[in-house]
Amino acid sequence: MKKRKIMGIFAHPDDDTFGPGGTFARYASLGHDVHILTATSGQAGLSAGLSIETTLGEHRKRELKNAFSIMGVNYSRLLDFYDGSLNEHTIPLLKHFILEEVLKFEPDVIIIYERNGISLHLDHIAVTKAVITLYDAGKISPPKIYYFGLPREVMSFFGREGGLGDEKRAVIDIKDFLDTKIKAMKAHLSQEKDWKMIIERFEIAKKQNKDFSNHEYFQLARTSLSNLKFPESDLLAGIK
Repeated sequence: MKKRKIMGIFAHPDDDTFGPGGTFARYASLGHDVHILTATSGQAGLSAGLSIETTLGEHRKRELKNAFSIMGVNYSRLLDFYDGSLNEHTIPLLKHFILEEVLKFEPDVIIIYERNGISLHLDHIAVTKAVITLYDAGKISPPKIYYFGLPREVMSFFGREGGLGDEKRAVIDIKDFLDTKIKAMKAHLSQEKDWKMIIERFEIAKKQNKDFSNHEYFQLARTSLSNLKFPESDLLAGIK
């Protein structure tokens, strides 16, 4: 097996874990390099009533480090953008740092949130736009860029609109890494409300024979490769 490089680029601490955390843990366990670039320290979020000796941003940096250790992430960088500040005005500077990091790491695969940021969060949308515009401008050229998100059928089950379509879909089996993902989620102590909600949704789905928790879903956003077959079960498929 050839060692590959997988990079996630996200807006906030926990976006990587609450999103495709099982996928990162799976590929890390196989010996691949996993790098996460995070734009903000999530300093505008809530603290779940914790008694925090430092600022929330500093506290969340430590949570992020602990989660990375659990998932096996071996490269990471945290930028200094303020939580909630990512928009059309900050995208040029954000693109500068993303470009710098991508050129240094040279990933085979980049993972970002889908175009609507899953939750319509403007920070999520800005990061995705920054990555895609860099690729479309020929500034970065990873073999594959994937959107992470929830399929339309999953979104509909939870009473929400939108979601990933069927086209160019990849489905990653994380059954053996679900416990790792949940443990990493719980490392984000300040975000207890959010990870409890995610776990509760897993349980609701299981009770109705809709076990969404054992898989993570992606859609190929950009690629330089041809002759790919879908749906994929491996984000590294086709990379030589």
